[in-house]
Amino acid sequence: MVESNNPDKVLAAIETEIQKTKEHVKREPPKFPNPFKRGEIKPYLRYRKTQLFKRILAIKLVHWTLASIETCLINVLKMGPLPQHVSFIMDGNRRYAKSMGLPIKRGHEAGAVTLLELLSACKKLGIQVISAYAFSIENFNRPQEEVDTLTRLLAEKLDEVARRAQDHKNELYGLRLRVVGERSLISKHLDDKITRVERMTEEGQEMTLYICFPYTSRNDIYHAIYNSAEKCKYFDESTSDITAASLTKEMFFNEYSDKCDLLIRTSGHTRLSDYMLWQVHQDGVIEFSNTLWPDFSFLEFFIILLRWSFFTTMVRAVRNQLSVRRHVFHFAKSHFFPTKKNYANLDTLPDPPQAISVIERS
Repeated sequence: MVESNNPDKVLAAIETEIQKTKEHVKREPPKFPNPFKRGEIKPYLRYRKTQLFKRILAIKLVHWTLASIETCLINVLKMGPLPQHVSFIMDGNRRYAKSMGLPIKRGHEAGAVTLLELLSACKKLGIQVISAYAFSIENFNRPQEEVDTLTRLLAEKLDEVARRAQDHKNELYGLRLRVVGERSLISKHLDDKITRVERMTEEGQEMTLYICFPYTSRNDIYHAIYNSAEKCKYFDESTSDITAASLTKEMFFNEYSDKCDLLIRTSGHTRLSDYMLWQVHQDGVIEFSNTLWPDFSFLEFFIILLRWSFFTTMVRAVRNQLSVRRHVFHFAKSHFFPTKKNYANLDTLPDPPQAISVIERS
């Protein structure tokens, strides 16, 4: 870790770490497969396709062109409404590694690179909150080697994101990092590192990143209910004060627990896996992508955001139109087509009855 106040040295250290991560994903070229074994042909073709794309992207003119196109697409999205809270279920890292013939660790590292790239795009768009489902509590049932790999990777990336968030020349400058979940299940060393990184970035106001590790929605709701019950027991609060709004305030995402505008899950699975069960409601949108998380690109993210922006604009327009029509109708009815009121003379009304029978029905 570089402990320096020199921005140039910090930036150089960050670029070095990114390069190391990319080098980890590389491997030796596979041998030409046996044409009679389909299981060898598919990884070989995928590897060759990936290498071809990398060589094309390495051309400076192509890189500049793609960067310009991305800037134009971001400006297009800025013209319409954008979600304030976007969440990712980062699924498909293991399948990506297997399809490339890589160790599972390399797939998780490639997924971390994808998250960093999308964070940069989200910050340019002005999206306020990003949350990422990095590790479920149920993931502790996986092989211990994979669990250790994920915890080490989290520790490495926390330092990287924290330094980038403090470097005024970096695109992630001003980011506030929070790690939420059942932190009693992780080691004290990792918990202390998380606390230190959160303090380093607590002044960030440009964007908030929530890393859910280890997390499930049921556990989040349980803690909210437990904390509310403790307040009633020890602080003499009334049980009538426990409402959906008060439970929301007790949840891990603080002020952002009330709403997730857009939830994206990759890899083709169409389930929530005990995530964002409380937050996705009202007009919240869930998008399922067949793309594996490490392959999830800005272009696919752009299409999802464009679709969200279009339908959100349509819904708001319909609501506003109905509201305007209602006001115009009442105004026209009361001012241009007033209802004629007929007044009756009390002397012309019949005498009231002498007795009235009332039957009470339960």
